[in-house]
Amino acid sequence: MPEASLYQNGKLLCKTEFTAPCTLSALTELIPRPCGGKGYCGKCRVQVRGNVSRMTSAEHEKLTKTERAQGYRLACQAMATGNVSIFLPNTANIEKASMAEIQSVHPMGQHYGFVLDLGTTTICAALYHLPSGRKCGEKHIANPQIFDGADVLSRIDCVMRGDGARLSRSVQHALFDVCAALLTEQRLAPNDADAAVLVGNTAMLYLLFGLDPVSISRAPFQSETLFGQFYPADFLPVRKGTKLYIPPCISAFLGADTTAAVLGSRLHETENAVLADLGTNAELILHTDGKYFGCSCAAGPAFEGAGLSCGMAATDGAVCSVQLSGGYFAYQTVGNAAPKGFCGSGLIDLIAAMQRVGAIDADGKLSAGERFYLSDTPLYITQQDVRAFQLAKSAVRTGLEILLSRVAPDTGKLFLAGTFGSFLRLSSAVRIGLLPPNLQNRTSVCGNAAGTGGAMLLLDQDNIRVAEKISASTETVQLADLPEFQDMLLRYTALKEKE
Repeated sequence: MPEASLYQNGKLLCKTEFTAPCTLSALTELIPRPCGGKGYCGKCRVQVRGNVSRMTSAEHEKLTKTERAQGYRLACQAMATGNVSIFLPNTANIEKASMAEIQSVHPMGQHYGFVLDLGTTTICAALYHLPSGRKCGEKHIANPQIFDGADVLSRIDCVMRGDGARLSRSVQHALFDVCAALLTEQRLAPNDADAAVLVGNTAMLYLLFGLDPVSISRAPFQSETLFGQFYPADFLPVRKGTKLYIPPCISAFLGADTTAAVLGSRLHETENAVLADLGTNAELILHTDGKYFGCSCAAGPAFEGAGLSCGMAATDGAVCSVQLSGGYFAYQTVGNAAPKGFCGSGLIDLIAAMQRVGAIDADGKLSAGERFYLSDTPLYITQQDVRAFQLAKSAVRTGLEILLSRVAPDTGKLFLAGTFGSFLRLSSAVRIGLLPPNLQNRTSVCGNAAGTGGAMLLLDQDNIRVAEKISASTETVQLADLPEFQDMLLRYTALKEKE
């Protein structure tokens, strides 16, 4: 049988036998397919050597002449007809915002424990020495379910078609592997780990355990379980009998990761403050007068680079920063590699810089045709890309404004959580209207607040009561039910310049 060799970061990851012909994307779950394998997003670019089919029309449209010459293909379109070598994009070692000091007071175990953050796009895992509270290591890997779509609705569709067990197994195997790798690095065995905490949004938790997601995918969007208890940790490399704790979710769209983020950001100790975790689903929580109000904004994948003509995740080659320098668009890429696409922070910087020079107006209209190219690169954004971004940023801004209307003007504070929030340039976000201008000097970046909250739970079980109180006392605001919602959504699509 033919064999596929998979490489990343200059290393051989694995070799797989397969029955030809077979699409490259079907050979591994490490290749994302945000468009579900239809060939129109172009995000599954990989370099290939060996026996592959001729290029399709979709590949000719999405790949540049240089990329085609370098052996790039769209993995969802190219068919392996014999032995092939597939080279995945190198992963970036992006420096994360440091976590707050966490003390080990009443840990869940006696030896070592895991904190797992199951994100829609990325899985973050950290290993802790429980007696001391010391973090021994941390790893970030792609959620293999991205193979079935960039957003949770695409994955729920897969479950409805009978693929639920496969999606559950894929993410359980990924969690096992990343935890095992952390143990190996520390020269530890599974018997050395006797505790674990896992956070994630409600849909991800449903998919992890193979639960029927019908109730969270259709109106009135009610979750049949909010978790908030201990579960068998059988799918993790831990001591037999170890239990996995999952904090309580708030609602169908505000998950255990949101509860943990409130805890980790210390929002529960700060009045008149909003926590914002900006991603495919943007979660916002306001704490005021001892009460919590939360909402989820369907921002779409634009903030994470998916669905855009030249968008990509924050891996090597992603343009993550753009600044004007003498009329020139100076840019920086992840890993200082050759530019391959825009991640969320780079896109926001680019649009803000374009606005400065009049390349885009307040309504989002490009001044010169349907494309705008970044200086000295083949990268561009289209009018359609701008419209998709406007919808995403309007959803977030609308949610922020609705929550902040409950506090007195000029008293609000903002905590930005998550990787995207950590690298967002606040001045650019304000200039294009993503964030209110009066919050620019009252915004704090708190890194992976959900992971911090998970560690606080792992190292002090008394925080379980705090998490339960946060979940139980949070009122979910249904934005679409508010009479002002549609008008605000339209108003905040504008890219207004704020000095």
